Amino acid sequence: MSKSFSSSKESPEGGIKGFFLRAGKSFQSGGIFAKDTSMWLAKKGATFGFIFITTAMVTLMPLLMEIVREGVMIESERSQAKEMRSKGYTDRQLQDMGYSQAAIYSPSVALQK
Repeated sequence: MSKSFSSSKESPEGGIKGFFLRAGKSFQSGGIFAKDTSMWLAKKGATFGFIFITTAMVTLMPLLMEIVREGVMIESERSQAKEMRSKGYTDRQLQDMGYSQAAIYSPSVALQK
């Protein structure tokens, strides 16, 4: 009553054939795990990206619009200050009238070549 080792039901196959059979199953289960994990990461990444982009739009867009508006306002004040200087007003008088420092004085860096 000895058991036969040739039966594949009782013992796993050995050798190179058994190695490749086990490796194939291992690669298949690893591929399924990688696919499931990458799908989970993609969903989490998409959710995070959506939250980040919408928050950035709500907070940064008004800030950018305000920065542009401030630049336009300074340019307008500069042209008014230039006109007032041509009429004979001094920088001190322009300051007393409420003109900003950026409109009255040109930055020294911009004058260098």
